[in-house]
Amino acid sequence: MYIGEFCRRTQTTPKTIRYYESIGLLPLAKRQGSYRVYDDTYVETVRQIKLAQQQGFTLAELKQVFAGVDTRRGLPPPVILQAVADKRQHIAEQVNKLQDADAQLAELELELKKSPCFVDSDPRDKV
Repeated sequence: MYIGEFCRRTQTTPKTIRYYESIGLLPLAKRQGSYRVYDDTYVETVRQIKLAQQQGFTLAELKQVFAGVDTRRGLPPPVILQAVADKRQHIAEQVNKLQDADAQLAELELELKKSPCFVDSDPRDKV
């Protein structure tokens, strides 16, 4: 299929497709004369890229994940699965940090409430 049909099927633009090619997320398309020709593998690859973006991956992250990987037959499942596992680990670490920060704030709140400065005081009374 030519780029117009490819873009219609992937709900993208030729500019987006060319960009994906330029950063290595899509292999360069085969040529038929001066026209780029795409097959269904390219359609699936673009769908995977868009799904990954919806789940929080940036194009820069995807570029890094697939650097040096042969994508001529699509994005290799083991590489995708490892990227997902790595992203989930990163999110888990962020969640733990946020939970720790929340626990520290809860402790601070309790300490402040015990302080004599806060007993029976309302900050609005200081006007």
